[in-house]
Amino acid sequence: MARPVPLSSVQEPVKIEAPKPVTQDEIDTAIHRAIRFLLSRQELDGSWRPDEAKYVSGQTGLCVYTLLKAGVEKNHPSIERGIAYLRAHPPEWTYGIACSLLALHELSPERFADEIEAWTAVLMEGHGLGFAYPANERAPNYEEDLSLTQYGALGLRVAESCGLKVHHTIWESLIDYAMSVHNGDGSFSYRLGTDHTGSMTAAGIAVLQISRAALEAQNRMGARESRQIQEVMDQAYEWLGENLRMDRNPDPNAENDNAGHMTRWSLYYLYGLERVGGLTGVRTFGGRDWYEEASRYLIRTQGGEGQWGTAQGEPHPGTCFGVLVLKRATAPTSGQKPRGRQSYGDDVETRPMSLRLTGDTPLTAWVSSFGTKTLKKFEWDGEIGKGPRVIRVEYFNDETKEILGVIQGDPESPSKSERFAAQFKLPHPGTFRVRARAFVRPISDTEGEEVLVLSQPVQVVVDAAITEGMRDAQRDLGHNNLQLTECEVRASSFATDGQKPSYAADGKMCYVWLSKPDDAERWIEIEPDRPQRGDHVVLTPALQQPDKRHAWGRPGKVFVKVNGKSLGEFEMNPDPYAKTYIPLKKKTVVREIRVEILETIDGKDGGHGKASGFAEIELQLRQDFAPARKGK
Repeated sequence: MARPVPLSSVQEPVKIEAPKPVTQDEIDTAIHRAIRFLLSRQELDGSWRPDEAKYVSGQTGLCVYTLLKAGVEKNHPSIERGIAYLRAHPPEWTYGIACSLLALHELSPERFADEIEAWTAVLMEGHGLGFAYPANERAPNYEEDLSLTQYGALGLRVAESCGLKVHHTIWESLIDYAMSVHNGDGSFSYRLGTDHTGSMTAAGIAVLQISRAALEAQNRMGARESRQIQEVMDQAYEWLGENLRMDRNPDPNAENDNAGHMTRWSLYYLYGLERVGGLTGVRTFGGRDWYEEASRYLIRTQGGEGQWGTAQGEPHPGTCFGVLVLKRATAPTSGQKPRGRQSYGDDVETRPMSLRLTGDTPLTAWVSSFGTKTLKKFEWDGEIGKGPRVIRVEYFNDETKEILGVIQGDPESPSKSERFAAQFKLPHPGTFRVRARAFVRPISDTEGEEVLVLSQPVQVVVDAAITEGMRDAQRDLGHNNLQLTECEVRASSFATDGQKPSYAADGKMCYVWLSKPDDAERWIEIEPDRPQRGDHVVLTPALQQPDKRHAWGRPGKVFVKVNGKSLGEFEMNPDPYAKTYIPLKKKTVVREIRVEILETIDGKDGGHGKASGFAEIELQLRQDFAPARKGK
């Protein structure tokens, strides 16, 4: 007989509180931080890393699409620069084409009708039953897979929404391909015979839903076939519910719960869930709210700079996927709300004076209040409660002390509710500290005295400013004559395999040549296979990242030879985020360019702080537009 358990030993069940719902403010803050990160990582030529060599313009198209979906203004400089890059470097492979089509469609399908038609035609070169990469010398034997088929379907969906005709047999073939990789348990696989995962199950649903909707619009979808498709999708919903998790891409066959391929594709998988939700309206899988759980996970795991990434790094695609999930980007009504104006500063009575700012380019600044002690000290008799007599207010950069704006006051009268608002622009994107100083008239002054009252410094983030260097780079797209031929590139050294000399002549600024830190010579030579004409050699310094401009060393002074003849020594543009234009004496047929780095400006990175190199060396023929660029 079992002994009775004493009442004192019986433990009450532990109450596990449900996690608090994610608030809209938390979501908006996470999106805002992520957008700042993406904007800070745009290259001088308008592109974003990585994988530009393989997926031409793919990451740039994805970033532009993400920014637009997040509410960044369509005329924002980063959008315009990104689109200019896409047009100068048309996408070639399925992922890049689909992402670029999404970006153009979100921005203006009418304005970019020609590009949408041309890029759709290239996309179709990868279509068989499903989608592979378009066949070319770099990808002669790529097979179809469900991931590429999903992006092919997204691209064709854009094409049809822009008025292009997609034959019904193409949509039917996509359904057939998705069905061919559908498994008996409801899941989908990457290819026939490969493991089934959460991301591919989401992709299978997306392909079926997009294709079915397209056929229904063409009156080519029968009721029986539609029911069969729905049954498969319902099975997939059930599988997702049974295997739903946020921290990895579900793969029930994996032995290791943290297997690299699952964690690497976790953000891609979450974006797949968002796409399913947006296309089908499904809000739960297995009774669980996928958006609530995904939002909570993304907010908890967001990086310090606003990014999301993987164990392999990859912060740019990861951040895009995170934003698109939080914005519910695939839903018909998503992405319509513009990004709100940013506000900075607050009011504290104990401060001498409080400063507030709002906007970007331009910024609007104003004195929001004077502190209690300031009012007590400077309000004249008979004017209590009406404010001090203000002679003028100056707004200035707290780091450089540059005056940004001046507003005159009236020293003969109390300031009352006057806020002394001023508008001004900061010189480039970045983080700045702004302060205000008011010159006030002391009580009973008869000799024109003025007393200084300072505000607190307020940190502001500017991302819509565009510099002359950015304008030059955008104008230069398509004018590098070295891209008209193949080039042999030699250098004195290179730091790693990821910074080879050839990257200085690849037409892309996301790949760079960087010398070894201890290289005493530091030279690079470019020899085009076919001589090219030009009147300027154009140099762009190598940067670790656009928002880490001072991490690596960079060239300070260079010596340039063309065809073995000296052009002389030249000081590099001191702005590390701008090009240096070196004129030839006349228009020249160029067979060789040699650049020697005579002086290096040390960077702050311990490993590459004394290295230097170039993101790009260009040969341009600028006779027609160089005078306009220089303002002559």
